[in-house]
Amino acid sequence: MMNFKKKMRLFAVICGSAFMIISCADTKKQEKEAMGEVIKIHDEAMAKSEQVVHNNILLDSLIKTKAVDPVKASAITKALSTADKAMEDWMHQFEVEHEGKSHEQIMQYMADQKKQIDQVNKQLSEAVNKSNQYLSSLKK
Repeated sequence: MMNFKKKMRLFAVICGSAFMIISCADTKKQEKEAMGEVIKIHDEAMAKSEQVVHNNILLDSLIKTKAVDPVKASAITKALSTADKAMEDWMHQFEVEHEGKSHEQIMQYMADQKKQIDQVNKQLSEAVNKSNQYLSSLKK
């Protein structure tokens, strides 16, 4: 599992690269806006990714101390880990540089990446919500 510092470094590289796209041409502006939309969803997902790690650690501790139903808690930790892995996988495959590609290729790539990171974001949301509900039910 990629640690938080590595994720933040990768995020900084992605953001830095996104802002380095400079040009007055309308196509460059469109490309920059498309990158911005992808990065915006990425940022939302990163915040959820922090919660995934936190909840996973909590549940692992509860499982080890036998304070919870291990089958149910393990299923939730698996969903958390799967969502976290999806985020890591997306970040590793995301390409910031598009040198040598046409405007159409770049725009299609960004549209595809937006769909992918949106799906990852939804997966993270579902895992966080499910784990938060389970953890809240333990407090009652």
